[in-house]
Amino acid sequence: GLDDIGVQITNGIQVNEKLETAVSGVFAAGDCTGDQQFTHYAGYQGAIAARNILLPFTDPGVLSEVPSTTFTDPEVASFGLTEEAALAQYGEGAISISFRPMSKVDRAVCEGKDDHGFIKIIYQSKNKQLLGATIMAPVAGELISELAVAKDGKVSFDQLATVMHSYPSYSIALQQMAADVYYDKLKKNKKLYGVLKKVGL
Repeated sequence: GLDDIGVQITNGIQVNEKLETAVSGVFAAGDCTGDQQFTHYAGYQGAIAARNILLPFTDPGVLSEVPSTTFTDPEVASFGLTEEAALAQYGEGAISISFRPMSKVDRAVCEGKDDHGFIKIIYQSKNKQLLGATIMAPVAGELISELAVAKDGKVSFDQLATVMHSYPSYSIALQQMAADVYYDKLKKNKKLYGVLKKVGL
């Protein structure tokens, strides 16, 4: 078996961040590593492992945060830290929560999908950096991907307010939620807020 050649197996094949096992030149990817078991993650790891084998440079294939979606009706998606985990890691007062029920999302109201669902976003109070999110909505899988990209690109939550979204898409709810945070920050600078309010911004 694999252990005969020195591959270590403990709740899955053990790999480093480059997806290489304890045996040089032997790689593993996907569910067999015992890491988070999602189809999209396995596909990503397979591509990264192949790249690391064939090309002279390497990329990390083990991720600490992987967006997930359960394709129920409505969909349920999440990534990053939950509120409880964020509180435990950062402490009370260091994190903030933005919450919007589907009844406040115009597209959901138009489609009669506003009875159930919500968007919940956890971010750092000071620098507005995203920490995680949970979404229950008809297109939760698509919405969570935007937030995951923003976090990976270190785009603060409030800056999503400056990124135009089409109306009435589900995703414009993210822009509107970010705008609440953006203008709340501006209110702390009363002089600037007063000028922007006068010009209708």
